[in-house]
Amino acid sequence: MNNFSLGKECRAQWRHLCSQDLYLKMKIALFLMFLLVTAVQANGLAQRVSLSASSMKIEDFFSEISRQTNHRFFYSSEVARTAGKVRVDLRNVSVEEALRRVLDQNKFEFKVIAGTVTINLKENSKGAIRPLEAQQQNTVMGSVKDSSGKPLSGASISVKGANRLAVSASDGSFSIEASPTATLVIVYVGYQTVEIPVQNRANVNIVLEEVSSEIDAVDVVATGYQNLDRRLFTGATSKIDAKDAERVGIPDVSRMLEGQAAGVTVQNVSGTFGAAPKIRVRGATSISGDNKPLWVIDGIVLEDVVNISNDQLSTGDANTLIGSSVAGLNPDDIESFSILKDAAATAMYGARAMNGVIVVTTKKGKITAGQPHLSYTANLTSYLKPNYSDYNIMNSADQVELYLEMESKGYLNQADVVGSSNWGVFGKMYDMMYQVDPITNDYALVQSPEARSAYLRSAALRNTDWFDVLFRNSLLQEHSISLSSGTEKSQIYASTSFLQDHGWTIADKVKRFTGNVRGNFKLSSKVQAELLATGSIRDQISPGTEGRVTNVVSGQYERNFDNNPFSFALNTSRALAAFDENGNNVFYQKNYAPFSILHELENNTLQTSGLDFKVQGNISWKILPTLKYAFDGAYRYVKTKQEHRVLETANAAEAYRAGTEYDPRGKNSIIIGNNRLLWTDPDNPSFEPVSIMPYGGVYRSSDVSLVNYYMRNSLNWNTRFGEKHDVDFFGTAEIRFLDRQNSWFDGVGYQYDKGGVVYFDPNYFKKLSLSNDDYYGMGYEWDRYVAFMARGAYAYDDKYSVNATVRYDGSNKLGTSRTARWLPTWNISGAWNLDQESFFEPIESWMSQARVRATYGLVASMGAATNSAAIFRNTNTERPFFVDRESIIGISSLENSELTWEKQYETNLGFDLGFLNNRLTLTVDLYKRKQFDLIGLFRTSGIDGQASKYANYADMDSKGMEYTVQYKILNRTDWKWNVRTNLAYHKNRVTSLQNRPRIWDVVRQEGGALEEYPVRGLFSIKFDKLGENGLPYFFNESNGLTTNVNMQSTTVDYLDYHGPLDATLAGGFFNSIAYKGLSLGALFTFSAGNYVRLTPSFRSSYTDVDAVNNALLSRWLIYGDERYTTAPVVVGKSGGSTIAGYPFNNYNYSNVRVAKGDFIRLKQVMMTYQIPSALTSKFWARTASVSFVANNLWLLYSDAALQGQDPEFFESGGVSLPIQRQFSLSLKFGF
Repeated sequence: MNNFSLGKECRAQWRHLCSQDLYLKMKIALFLMFLLVTAVQANGLAQRVSLSASSMKIEDFFSEISRQTNHRFFYSSEVARTAGKVRVDLRNVSVEEALRRVLDQNKFEFKVIAGTVTINLKENSKGAIRPLEAQQQNTVMGSVKDSSGKPLSGASISVKGANRLAVSASDGSFSIEASPTATLVIVYVGYQTVEIPVQNRANVNIVLEEVSSEIDAVDVVATGYQNLDRRLFTGATSKIDAKDAERVGIPDVSRMLEGQAAGVTVQNVSGTFGAAPKIRVRGATSISGDNKPLWVIDGIVLEDVVNISNDQLSTGDANTLIGSSVAGLNPDDIESFSILKDAAATAMYGARAMNGVIVVTTKKGKITAGQPHLSYTANLTSYLKPNYSDYNIMNSADQVELYLEMESKGYLNQADVVGSSNWGVFGKMYDMMYQVDPITNDYALVQSPEARSAYLRSAALRNTDWFDVLFRNSLLQEHSISLSSGTEKSQIYASTSFLQDHGWTIADKVKRFTGNVRGNFKLSSKVQAELLATGSIRDQISPGTEGRVTNVVSGQYERNFDNNPFSFALNTSRALAAFDENGNNVFYQKNYAPFSILHELENNTLQTSGLDFKVQGNISWKILPTLKYAFDGAYRYVKTKQEHRVLETANAAEAYRAGTEYDPRGKNSIIIGNNRLLWTDPDNPSFEPVSIMPYGGVYRSSDVSLVNYYMRNSLNWNTRFGEKHDVDFFGTAEIRFLDRQNSWFDGVGYQYDKGGVVYFDPNYFKKLSLSNDDYYGMGYEWDRYVAFMARGAYAYDDKYSVNATVRYDGSNKLGTSRTARWLPTWNISGAWNLDQESFFEPIESWMSQARVRATYGLVASMGAATNSAAIFRNTNTERPFFVDRESIIGISSLENSELTWEKQYETNLGFDLGFLNNRLTLTVDLYKRKQFDLIGLFRTSGIDGQASKYANYADMDSKGMEYTVQYKILNRTDWKWNVRTNLAYHKNRVTSLQNRPRIWDVVRQEGGALEEYPVRGLFSIKFDKLGENGLPYFFNESNGLTTNVNMQSTTVDYLDYHGPLDATLAGGFFNSIAYKGLSLGALFTFSAGNYVRLTPSFRSSYTDVDAVNNALLSRWLIYGDERYTTAPVVVGKSGGSTIAGYPFNNYNYSNVRVAKGDFIRLKQVMMTYQIPSALTSKFWARTASVSFVANNLWLLYSDAALQGQDPEFFESGGVSLPIQRQFSLSLKFGF
């Protein structure tokens, strides 16, 4: 059922949004914005300049004034050549006075208009160039655009060797007088200066390239707290422009980071919308903590709605759909990413920075002389269906052959199948033998050997393509509109977007709306302000699911009523039919009730809705030219709701009354005796089990809300004194209030087909009461956080830089003692610019940049800490009779007074190198880390009433290397060819672990921690051989052989170790080539050094519903086969009852069921064509482009032992889906 109409639910969300409290906050925000917009109309005070240098290039002088005052300077190359170097000694003077003092008034003249400064040579200084000006002068017209075709307004166009200057208009156009042999010099801030010969042309179109920011070396580093001059920054960071990381058709911005930065790994453990990928910056830093980087959006930390660790992301549980904190961001709104990696880069975040920081900068309004610039983007994406040729699954013929073998071994006989909970091919055959056509009075299937053989033959030839039935080549559409406009006093950026995904599967649908408004206002020469409001609304439908549980005894994961289409297609026999000859759904049996996956997906759904609203503001006051105060504040409100709706006829509802008098098929005593979902009243133990839901379906809801307040005061002193000394001091104090509330309700008997009338059955409530369970509940979490931070940076003569940071954090979630709750973190770092030394001059013709960085510091994380004080909850005594029960206060969690932060010491050594005028750049970082006081669940004796509690119980260390290389092979006017690659090596080791894991904890697909091994090592039970009976034998702890290994044992030393579960080597390779307006790019990602557990495929018994891995084709059949195969036998019915333990599940977790996780993937291919302006102008557009994009196109290499299994994706069912192969068309227009 489709719940996407903008009807009651949407109106209810808006009514909630406009509730009295929130409505008041919105009115205040709008009023403040009105005041700010009004205030910018007032005239500001003249801006002041302070600067001192004995010898400074005139270009550097103009750049420094521009930095201090935000003025823009336009001048010709002849002006710069004539002025040369100047002496500067200015103290708090106006821009006009500064220019008068520095420029020779006999040679230069200048004008200052609306923040734009133009400098020209006077007539008496033009003697050297008059011969050139005496030539014939023509009017040269043209346009200035960036590489994407966007017009550049305000670019300076001058004639080389002449004193003529023009400035491009808002549409990029210009006109200038020049001789046929002249050369035009085009200058624009942030772009490479180019010289273009006129060559007797009347029209010259110019494309400017942005100044390269690869090598992680840009003029300004965005830390989230401040934009810091690169000369004063000494940390390891990567900057990624959003346009370079664009992933058309992939709406989750976190996946834009794949393969883009060294040391940043993105593993797609689930491709479902809303589910976050597993992102790590320089590997794991904790054993049981999040290991997730901190997201900072426009200077404000973006808190997770629910706290889901990286390991939990692969479970497929419903809450993973709200696990991505950035799912509500519009990729079109993002300007750039800055990834802060080492202690120097992350030190400003102190006790929250252990896992790295991702700083996202969104787009701002631009100065357009008041003219609005409108942009529109449309992305249309289609998915490819999965194909069985990519997976190692038996076809229907092999499957039926296996069923016949099972039948010969005592399985699948009529009596057993009819009484089993699940049946398929054989069960349907037996069922048809008793179905009578009411018209012809004939049986649906005659009970004869010939009819039986014909039926099984048709099943063997059926080969149902479940991927074709359950998946579709659907359309995902994204539409985004943005508006940018501004003057020198104010700039506005506003955008909205709509996403609609009709679903890769027939059970998935998504709609998302986003809105964003950002205003930057210059109230005076000293005061600036910013207001930003963002919001998103999401509606999503997924297959209904229940949570995954672990059966430690048997060593396997289990999930009730799993309807995941991908999991179903891989685990359901292709001999089953989806439709009958009339096109109707074919029903088999599951949980003793009729089951059709198509019917179930229609009647068992999970509906997720979410509202995310944030408003933030900033006001800064330049107290002195070198001293600035800033206040940042933010308010965020998030509300998510998940509704699991199981209709009356769904299998998940019918199973609760299967076999009883409420079963539409009638009462069945055999089913009543075996149906685990029926309930036996302990007051009447001799009575038959009864249904606790005789009518109706199930309605479950889960609500999570978050209210976040954030405030920060900061003071920044930045100055340059003398000729060689740069100093920057920054101090801040911040406070965070975070309130989370969650509630849930589990209702049964909801009659959807009767207008929602609820049928209350007393047995349901009696069962809950006796089992001490609840059908609704609510929980709260209060997070209070305060921090103080100071940072100082000093640079000498642009050669040497020193940086030091200290921060003091406190949280109510940690122990009550001062040493546990409060933590000082610190960092000291330095950099040496070798390219500024005199000894560098002999090699600067081929080596253009050389910088060395070093860092040492302490950062931290809160880990899995949840409480410091003891937690008590109301509950009831567990007694056999209801009348004897009493209310009591139970211990939920004991006091954790000494629980403290997870901490990390880090040393980093970095090198930034540039060659051939930075056409070839190389960045290398080497780091070593020591993590200690790591938090995890520690098993206790239970003497204090709590069997396990969180404690600081482990230490580990790690080390690694990172490389980033970019080479601009071609950089000509028409031809561009860029190659960029990054590579990272990371290795970690647990050095101390005060907890002994069970065998299951380290052999499962997520891996586990053991002392002296990686934090997520993959271990296996040691397989020896198949016995003469075809059963698998394993080594035990005494090196003997056994068919049963106890998964709960804590003796793990004898297990076979393969390697880490996380890749030790990972990176990306990007290659792009462009000719004029046509460009082609390809992104490859690769990973190596890790191991993967193969999907469990072997069982002690199979049903006629199960699909089976092709590995069983080489199974043990007769005595002697053990010499040729390791695939165990399909056990006969009589032999199966005598098998002790779980040998087949032990086999699933043995060393023969492991493969290497190495892969090379062609992640994206993108071809873009910039439509010529002569054509776009015909439909009133400034710019237009069309792109064709293919994502996740090809897995070029993976271990053959994976047999089609994706090395990144764990098949876990629930709501989890793998990444899709998709093709997109992208259209972009600028007006």
